[in-house]
Amino acid sequence: MQAVVFHVGPERFAIDTSSIAEVVPGIPARPVPGAPEAVTGVIEYRGIVVPVLDLCRLFGRGDCPSRLSNRIIVCDLQRAGRRWGEQQEDASYLGVLAENVTRVTTLDPDAPGSHPGPATEGFDGLGRILRDADGLVQLVAVEELVPADVLQALRLQASGEAG
Repeated sequence: MQAVVFHVGPERFAIDTSSIAEVVPGIPARPVPGAPEAVTGVIEYRGIVVPVLDLCRLFGRGDCPSRLSNRIIVCDLQRAGRRWGEQQEDASYLGVLAENVTRVTTLDPDAPGSHPGPATEGFDGLGRILRDADGLVQLVAVEELVPADVLQALRLQASGEAG
């Protein structure tokens, strides 16, 4: 599997490229009043309002530090069966703000020595822990990080359709 590797503090994580629409610069997001604390705001991505989740906030490390290597990984939560670059009206996107997003690597989730990952209450979406040439890396299932109803509420609120 190909995966984008990034950091949250000193720890390394990865997202499978099959769920990524695009990696964009870490631009400022428009704040959304009343959004969950981990949601830094929304951005416009190719004409679509996309909520942006700050993984540093989600993992209890405060705001993502400002770095040139910060990126927003725009994930397509309904990617199944879609070709790269193809968009759909009902697409469901989530931006993931992360630091030190600098490379794509090949990971084998079934490699000897990999671990299913500890059961972590309140952090759905954290998966297998693998080892690569640089050490340990944990897979993230982005579609499980934020419930679908929260994503929909954020989109509606940001676009002015909700009160």
